[in-house]
Amino acid sequence: MNQNQTNAGGSALKRVELKDLDPNMSNVLIVGIIIAKQRPKVFESQRSEPSAPRAVWNFTLRDSLQHYINVCYWGPSELIFNTNEKFSSGAVVQILNPNITIRKLDDRSEQYHPMVTSPYKLSLTEKSAIIPHVQTEFFLNLLNYPTKPTAVFVPIHDIHNRGGSIQFADVLGAIRGLSQIRSIHTRLNEVIQAREVEVFDHTSHCLRVTLWEPDLIERSNNWKARTTVIFLTDLRIEWSNYAHSYVAKSTGRTIVTESPRSKEAQMLLDYAQTAPIATFDIVEQLVTSMPASSAIDEIMSVRQIQDRINSCIINRESGNKSFTVTLFAFISELDLDGLTRTLMIKCGRCKMIIRGLKCENAGCLLVFESTHVEPDVTFDITVGLSDHTGTLPRCKLSGHTAELALGCLARDFSIKTDEEKCVLKWKYLLEQCKLRIAIIFAISQSPIISILHIEKCNPMEVARKLPVY
Repeated sequence: MNQNQTNAGGSALKRVELKDLDPNMSNVLIVGIIIAKQRPKVFESQRSEPSAPRAVWNFTLRDSLQHYINVCYWGPSELIFNTNEKFSSGAVVQILNPNITIRKLDDRSEQYHPMVTSPYKLSLTEKSAIIPHVQTEFFLNLLNYPTKPTAVFVPIHDIHNRGGSIQFADVLGAIRGLSQIRSIHTRLNEVIQAREVEVFDHTSHCLRVTLWEPDLIERSNNWKARTTVIFLTDLRIEWSNYAHSYVAKSTGRTIVTESPRSKEAQMLLDYAQTAPIATFDIVEQLVTSMPASSAIDEIMSVRQIQDRINSCIINRESGNKSFTVTLFAFISELDLDGLTRTLMIKCGRCKMIIRGLKCENAGCLLVFESTHVEPDVTFDITVGLSDHTGTLPRCKLSGHTAELALGCLARDFSIKTDEEKCVLKWKYLLEQCKLRIAIIFAISQSPIISILHIEKCNPMEVARKLPVY
């Protein structure tokens, strides 16, 4: 490309790199790649006479490893929206005739745009223009270099443990799963889209991240579970009453770098290839890491277990809170022949739970394959445990432990009649049992209570060992 072009008025335009910008320059041409963009916003014109609707579009431009800048494009609504549709993240463009201004430290608008290295910002008007530029390998490679050091990301474990003191966080995560895109009606009666993405790292199995920008949602269609690593900057951290955990949301400051080129990202990618990503598998992994013998377990009552759980929830920053105990209790809830779900069906390819007729993980390779893969079937039974001090609801009897307890495989159970299931139910229902249980804090603040072993107990042993409190 020629170093000089002419603008609409016939003046020569000189190509300038971001590192050489000066606010006194005019008639410049800048070439770079868009690394982030926001949804255009329509605003009311301040002019007294009626005029066509106007809008503003913000995006971030990069032309080297060290240099990137925020760009603000003002103009008629139709022009702005058409330009936004034309250029997505990853587009290499020429910026013609921008206004170069110095960023101000006290400018409140700075908090709504990505952090950049340039001391300037670019403003575009009807006298400016954006046109496509050839997609060279040099510019495309810039998409894989983070705009912040990946070594200083916040581990997901820390977000869950001390999220109340974290307002914004940079996160390095591998894709665990993608939800379906949903439409939301705003208070201004607008319809916008959002998508929840689950990411994980070495320290925690899941962080829910909500994407709000259409550009990010579009890019997420190419993300795959286990094989995509992303670096997300300036996520807002909030407590979710629905998820019972801290969650993250993209903001106007967020830049997402896919497959970032860094040592930390490569280590996470290697880990993600074999890491468990389904909740059931995560619990199974944590269970296998616990002491195998019940001889070292403390014998607790239901009330003592509940008190310890509450203490762990209050003291979230105390690190790994999972523990195992021995419990003498009656099986007060065990619905094997009713409407309660007793089996978990997982995709045979990505191992994510199937709740309908097919895998809903948008990142699953099975969606794009024509071959049939048998789903995995395993027990996932909800059990209630009661003693003289209270009840532990929603305990999990699953996997191999359930097969041993019931004396049948999950696939065989799925074809049993209701009468046969009823016989299995009364093997334990209302019986007093000795149980080894694991209380696991894995995905959210609320623990998962998993039964590791169950057997009918001797009344004399209960009399000797049952805690009074």
